[in-house]
Amino acid sequence: MKTTYLFFFLLVSLTFNSNAFEQQKSVPGFYIYNTTKNASIKNGEAKLTLHFTSPNFNVIPSGYQTIIYYSINELVDTFVLDASFSHTIQLKATKTVFKFWAGPGYNEVISDTIQIENQTMSDAQISFNSQYLMIEVSKPVIYFQSPVELDFSLHVNPTNDFTFTYPVYKDQWKGTLYPTGEIEINKQKYPYLFWDSKQDFQLKDQTNGYHISKKEIIPFLEKQLSNAGLTATEKTDFITYWGPRLTQHEAVFIQFYLQEDCNQFATIQCEPKPTAINRLYIGFSEWNETLTPLLHPMELPAFKRDGFNVLEWGGFELKTIEL
Repeated sequence: MKTTYLFFFLLVSLTFNSNAFEQQKSVPGFYIYNTTKNASIKNGEAKLTLHFTSPNFNVIPSGYQTIIYYSINELVDTFVLDASFSHTIQLKATKTVFKFWAGPGYNEVISDTIQIENQTMSDAQISFNSQYLMIEVSKPVIYFQSPVELDFSLHVNPTNDFTFTYPVYKDQWKGTLYPTGEIEINKQKYPYLFWDSKQDFQLKDQTNGYHISKKEIIPFLEKQLSNAGLTATEKTDFITYWGPRLTQHEAVFIQFYLQEDCNQFATIQCEPKPTAINRLYIGFSEWNETLTPLLHPMELPAFKRDGFNVLEWGGFELKTIEL
């Protein structure tokens, strides 16, 4: 039975040169080597030690866990790789098809049908190529708080090109800010600035993760956004946009990306320099039990909102694949 695995494994962004990439592609995705008989193994079974390789694995930070999805004849499971990047499994001695996946940013490795011999111990190498994941960064909006009327310019540089902006973005947004929070550009006033972008990138690891049921979603968002210090208007805008999308599911997995972690979506430069630029992105996917190891509930910290400050929020939904 196929189980849906969710694109919410949090990997390290990196680049590697084209020669290394071509060398990695030339390696078979899955092959078994070094098979020996072992009468101590139960009749009808075998043991297989899996050795995983990928250019990414060489630069994973200390303490970061890579969770491997796998299936054996469509019986699915997961395990966490340690520093050896190896894992031993016990399986039936029969014709077998293996599938492995290390999360978004990696290819899925699928074997041919392989005869696993009775009472044997074998080694197998699984080679992951790095791939980038396309997501749509939805409705990042930017608010300003200024105690005085102030002329400003704002540069937003998304990882990929804009798909839409409002008002129209031409190299920068430039205008006047008012203590009411209104933004005037070309003699028109706006409550916030808006942009969208489709992006391909690899998600960085996060330290927070929440399993939230449908009935808990709105109270959860209200509490977390209040903790962060969003105003009533900002919370309302956030919840009325993301609430309907989140509550399509009976339960969701949620992560928040804060401050510098949001640079993977876009960088922001503002003149004059604000007291603080506060950034908050939400990432979510439909809940699946295999996400349990990623649960790290925490309270969002309070943003600095005094003086002249900027707030941006946005987010994305991660889709599913079949293993």
